[in-house]
Amino acid sequence: MRYFLHLSYQGKHYCGWQRQTNAISIQQIIEDSISKMLGQKNYIHGCGRTDSGVHAFQYFAHIDISKVIDYNFVERINRILPPDISIFELIPVHSDAHAQYDVQFRTYEYFFHTAKIASKSELSAYYNVDALDMDRIEAAIEIIRRTKDFRSLCKNPDLYKHTLCEIYNIKLSQSANTSGYKITIKADRFLRGMIRYIVARLIDVGTHKLSVEEFDSTLSSQSDFHWKYQKKGYPQGLFLSKVEYPYLQRQVIR
Repeated sequence: MRYFLHLSYQGKHYCGWQRQTNAISIQQIIEDSISKMLGQKNYIHGCGRTDSGVHAFQYFAHIDISKVIDYNFVERINRILPPDISIFELIPVHSDAHAQYDVQFRTYEYFFHTAKIASKSELSAYYNVDALDMDRIEAAIEIIRRTKDFRSLCKNPDLYKHTLCEIYNIKLSQSANTSGYKITIKADRFLRGMIRYIVARLIDVGTHKLSVEEFDSTLSSQSDFHWKYQKKGYPQGLFLSKVEYPYLQRQVIR
């Protein structure tokens, strides 16, 4: 029978979601833990890749289990898993449900701060900048809202059949003490590295290292940015925060 695993994780100690041959991934830890619990080899397929050091408030993976589950699966597996990986639910789904290909929308949140605060270092990215020009950043965000082709903000655009993405929401919010920020972005798909490239370019615009006009021109022409400054945003500020399916939506647990 096929199930969806509803889970979350902190990515600091892992090379990302995807199993690797030379480093420990979240997928490997969960697969090995479930296989140990069930006494047979099991494989899971995640809703998408996340980079090394990136986190997830909400993540889904599907798994096929032939054994009858007549006990509290969630309670038992969480006893085996390390503290930085949590399983919330084991959800029965139809046999052809696919955790990756059936996703309708994904939402990411990127947290960053501009004052050095040690307690934030693992779950927010620190950028040592004096000030951010919010008007310029908002102008760049408006350009992103109307952009359809994100080739200029993709790590390996030629790996894809196309680089079109539909952005349904993108906004920048600021905390009360002004040193903390959050970028929220929802889309039907994301390209590899896309959000971290967006973050780096918005910070470049906000610190006057990149003009709004150059940002607009480069996106419109689908050209490559000239990497004069920070190429990608730091990973520790990035969270996959919501994953939505036509047939399944779950409240985000934080």
